[in-house]
Amino acid sequence: MKEKEKYLEAGRIAAEVMDEGYREIKEGVKLLDLANYVEKLIYEKGAKPAFPCNISVNSVAAHYSPDAWDETVIKKSDLVKLDLGVHVNGYIADIARSKIVGGNKSDLIKAAEEALENVIEAIKPGVTTSELGEAVEKTIESYGYRPIVNLTGHMLTRWNLHGGITIPNIKTTSGETLKEGQVFAIEPFATDGEGRVVDEPNAIIFRYLQDRPLRIKEAREILKYVKDNYNTLPFAERWIAHLVPRFKLNQALRQLVFTKAIYAYHILREKKRGLVSQAEHTVIVTKNGCEVTTL
Repeated sequence: MKEKEKYLEAGRIAAEVMDEGYREIKEGVKLLDLANYVEKLIYEKGAKPAFPCNISVNSVAAHYSPDAWDETVIKKSDLVKLDLGVHVNGYIADIARSKIVGGNKSDLIKAAEEALENVIEAIKPGVTTSELGEAVEKTIESYGYRPIVNLTGHMLTRWNLHGGITIPNIKTTSGETLKEGQVFAIEPFATDGEGRVVDEPNAIIFRYLQDRPLRIKEAREILKYVKDNYNTLPFAERWIAHLVPRFKLNQALRQLVFTKAIYAYHILREKKRGLVSQAEHTVIVTKNGCEVTTL
C-alpha cells in the first residue's frame, strides 16, 4: 500500500469511528466507556489509535482522556468535544467534532465548523499558514466568538502528530507556505472566553522521548513497554495501568517525566473557563487544492 493510500485508509476508518462514537455522546454515558468504545472500534477496523481518544468537556479544550478509574459521566447540556486519531502503520488521520448533549447545535459549534470549511476551501499549494489562520479568525469572530490563539492545526508525518508546520487560528506576521503532498490536521477552536488555554496541573496523556537511566524498576518497565508498543505516538495512562499497581504507576510516571524519558501533555483549559468548541479534519494538499481524508 502506497503512502497516500495509507493516509486515505486511516482517514476512512477515522471517519467511520467518529460517526459511531459521536452517536454515543449521550447523557449518562461514562467518559471511560466512550473512550474504550472508540479505541476498540479502531482496532476492530484493522488500524490502531494514533493517540488516546480525547473527550474534552465544556471549558476543557484538549488533552483529556479518562484514566482507568475515571467515573466522570456526561451530563445534559455539556459541550463535548470528541477528538480521535487513527494510524495505519504510522500514517495518521486526525478528526474531531463537538456536540451539545441533549440540545441543538450552538453557534459556538457552527463557528468552528464553518472556520474549518473555509480553511479547507482555501488550501492549495502556495497558500501561507498565516492566510489560513486569518480565515479561521475572521470566521469565528463573525459569530461573535474568539479563536483560541495558542492552539493550532498541525502537519502530520509518519509516526509524528506534529510534523514541524502549524496552522494557526489567527493571522500571523509570517507563515510557512504549503506544498503539494503535505498532510495537515486542520482544527479551529472557538470560545466565548478569553481565547487562550492554560495548562492544568495534571496530565493523563504522555509520549515516549528517549531512553534514560531510571532508579525505579516500574519506571523502567513502563518505558520499555511504551517504546515497544507506541513508538513516538502519544499513549494514555490507562493503557499502561495494567503493568504496575496504581500507587507505583503514579510514582513511575513522575520519574519518567522528571527525567525527560517521556513527555507529559497537560490538560488544557480555557483561561477564563469559557466554553470551547472544536472541529477538525485531515487533508492532503493536492495540485489544485486539497483532499479531505476524514470525510
